[in-house]
Amino acid sequence: MSLTICIFEDQQYDKFLPLSQLRPVFTLRSGIVPLYERCHRYFPDARIVFSCREQVAMCLMGHERDYPINIIKKAGADILFLNGRIRDYGDLPKLVAESRISTLFKNGEDTVAIHLRNDGIRNVPEVATPLEYYQHLQQEGENIPDFDTTATVYHYCWDIMADIEREIREDIVVLKDVLPKPQNVRIHDGVFWVAEQDVYLGNDVEIMPGAVIDASNGPIYIGPNTRVESHAAIYGPTYVGPNSVVVAGKITSSSIGHTCRVGGEVEHSVFHSYVNKYHAGFIGHSYVGSWVNFGAMTTNSDLKNNYSNIKVSLNGDMIDTGSSKVGSFIGDHTKFGIGMLLNTGINIGISCNIFGGGLVTDREIPPFSWGSTGNFVSYDFRKAIETARVVAARRGYTLSEAEERILEDVSQGKTKDKGVLRF
Repeated sequence: MSLTICIFEDQQYDKFLPLSQLRPVFTLRSGIVPLYERCHRYFPDARIVFSCREQVAMCLMGHERDYPINIIKKAGADILFLNGRIRDYGDLPKLVAESRISTLFKNGEDTVAIHLRNDGIRNVPEVATPLEYYQHLQQEGENIPDFDTTATVYHYCWDIMADIEREIREDIVVLKDVLPKPQNVRIHDGVFWVAEQDVYLGNDVEIMPGAVIDASNGPIYIGPNTRVESHAAIYGPTYVGPNSVVVAGKITSSSIGHTCRVGGEVEHSVFHSYVNKYHAGFIGHSYVGSWVNFGAMTTNSDLKNNYSNIKVSLNGDMIDTGSSKVGSFIGDHTKFGIGMLLNTGINIGISCNIFGGGLVTDREIPPFSWGSTGNFVSYDFRKAIETARVVAARRGYTLSEAEERILEDVSQGKTKDKGVLRF
C-alpha cells in the first residue's frame, strides 16, 4: 500500500500556548526528536507532509525544508491524516495496514487519524490543499465509519513535559544503532563516569575535568560540538543538543535543544533552542521556548507547600494539571532580569521582559508584557524586535521576515487559526 501521511494541526493547538504561538504543536519536543519525527518509526515507507496554520507555515518552511507544507500530491496513494498531537501510536499502524475502507480512528472524543483510501478520494484534485480534503470529508462524513484505537494524543504542554524520561529512553533505543562513531571527541582527565556504556556522544564533544556524567538512571546523549565544563553534572535520561555549552551546575532528566547555554540547576524540563541559562538558579518541570534568557538567580517553583495538584491558567481558564509537579511554561523571546522568582504553574507569553526581582504571582502573563507583577505595561514592538535581532545575531542567526511578521501580528493581537483542520 502506497501511503502519504499528512501530519495536521487541529483546533486544540491553543491548549499548548505559549509554545505553539510561533510553531505547530507537532514540532514540539519531549525527548530527543520532535513529535512528528516518530511517525517514520511506525510508517517507514510513507511520504510525510505537514498541515498547519497559515500564520506559522512560512516560519516552518524556513526550518523544515524536507517536508511539503499545506499541499498534498495524491499520486495514487492512500492519505492518512495523522493528528500532530499524537502521543502513543498503540495499535494504529496495524489498523491502518488492515483497513480496506476509509476510516476515522478515535480514542474517546479525540480524533487520532483519518485514513482515506485512494479509491474514495477520486473527486479530490491530484494536487490539493489539506482544506480541500477536509471539505471532502465534510461531504462524505456520514459514509466514513469510526473505529476505536489505542493510540493517544497529548492535550496540554504539561503532558509533553511529563514524558521526558520515557521519550528520551525510547529515542535512544532507536537512535543508538544508527549514530555514527563520534569523531574528534576530547575527554579530559578527571571526568567522572557512571554507566558510561549508556552515554552517547556526537562529533567534536569536549568534556572538561571534574564533570560528572551519570547514566545510571537512564541514557545520556550529548550532541555534536557541545562542551561540558568543569563542575557540571548531567544525570540521565537527558539529551543535550548540538552546539551547546553546559557550565557548572546540574541537569537532570531534561531535554536541552540546540545552541543552548545551561548552568545552575535544571530538572525535568525542555528547553527548545537558543536558550540562555548561564547562571545559578533553578528551573524545574518546565517547558521553555526559543531565545529565552534567564537572568542570574532566576528560579521557579514546581511544587506547592501542601503538595496538592497544580492548576495552570490557560487562555483565561484555570485547568487542573492532575500533577503536583509543574513549573513554568515560557514563550519564545522572553527575558528575565536577575533574581526573578516564578510562582508554581505560571504561564508566560512570548516576547515578555520581566525584571525587578521578587516573586511573580501572575498566573498567566500576556505576550509582549514589560515590567513585573502589578506593574506590567505593553512592550513596544519596535524595541522588542530590535532586542530579538541583537540576540539572534549574537548566535549567528538572522530572524526571517516571516518570523518578524508573526511576532508583530502577536504584538497586535492578530493571532489567526486559518488552516487549522477541525476534525
